[in-house]
Amino acid sequence: MSISAIQSRIGTPQLVALVLLFAFALQCVWFIAHEPLKAVEGVYIEAGLLHLEGFANANSTEHSALVPLVAGIAARASGAEKHVSRLNDYRFAMRLPFLVVGLLLGASLWYVARRLYGNIGGYVALGLYCFSPIAVGSASQIGPAIVGAWGGFGLIFTSIAVAHTLYAPREVVLWNWRRILLLGLSIAICVGAQFSFWVLLLPALLFMLWVGHVRPWAALTIFAAACATGLILLSAFYGFRPVVFAKALHSADWLEVASPKFFQPGMSSLLASFFLQNGLGLLFLMAVTLATFVVWKRTRFFGTAAPLLVGVLVFTCALRMHFSAFTFLFLALPFLLLFMAGVSADLLESQYALAANAVIFGVLIANAMIDVYGLLNLTSRSR
Repeated sequence: MSISAIQSRIGTPQLVALVLLFAFALQCVWFIAHEPLKAVEGVYIEAGLLHLEGFANANSTEHSALVPLVAGIAARASGAEKHVSRLNDYRFAMRLPFLVVGLLLGASLWYVARRLYGNIGGYVALGLYCFSPIAVGSASQIGPAIVGAWGGFGLIFTSIAVAHTLYAPREVVLWNWRRILLLGLSIAICVGAQFSFWVLLLPALLFMLWVGHVRPWAALTIFAAACATGLILLSAFYGFRPVVFAKALHSADWLEVASPKFFQPGMSSLLASFFLQNGLGLLFLMAVTLATFVVWKRTRFFGTAAPLLVGVLVFTCALRMHFSAFTFLFLALPFLLLFMAGVSADLLESQYALAANAVIFGVLIANAMIDVYGLLNLTSRSR
């Protein structure tokens, strides 16, 4: 594509998105500069390096070798492998791949929101994401949360996009081979980040059958082909060694359930911590958009119901878990932000636009202030 063609595709919405993503990247860089590597990040790096050398497999019962491999490759490429005693000096290089994934998740969220709700929805979704302290922290550290969230978001909305193509009067299975590869890649990234994220395959399949009800067998065939592609890509993390890969899948904890109780002890404090770190404004906006969704028929359509249903499913799973609870809460975050953006876009175009502007932009400003306050606290702690 020529430079002139690229310039013709960049308008105000794209520039606004780039500015917001640049602000997000700056916050992540600041976080990385002032927050040393945590012990768990060191474990991922060590496991990745051992996996690269063939001394041990980097997978655990919770995750595949994907995240450790990314950390290990970054450590090797940056030269940190030869200076293990000074890993902190190389933390930017080793965390950089996860920052890139965070930017890709933000770009994906903006793209889907803009396609579903228009420019306003895209701005709100990306604004909420880029000034989310939880998102900044997850994208600035080595871990499965940001990787799984990007893969999961891609899995759901790629499956919906594929289902829409089933209305075309052509051989939809062969014609969709690129989308099958993309869907398989999303599955590999999502499930590879954490095995229990397979739960997103359920709504993905249901959405495909719902949207593509005109050709249910084609939808099932495409989904099966994408799952097979995802398995092949997952096996690549193990050097295409079937025995090793089979052992990893057999030992995986596919769905951690801490106890028979629906609401785990200590979950209330985790939920409070998760939402308070994002600010009470975001919780208030969630309450406003949920109430609006219930009472106002205009906001109830597939584009808002789908992310809400996925968010509720993942959020419910988090309530039953212990070690994976935070990563599941983060997995639900982009879907809930997308839902809020969709309802907010309708409110901003209604007769209640003035009040909606006050609430939505008030939340965005509050989030930005909380972000800045948190980053300044990192500076004071690192002195």
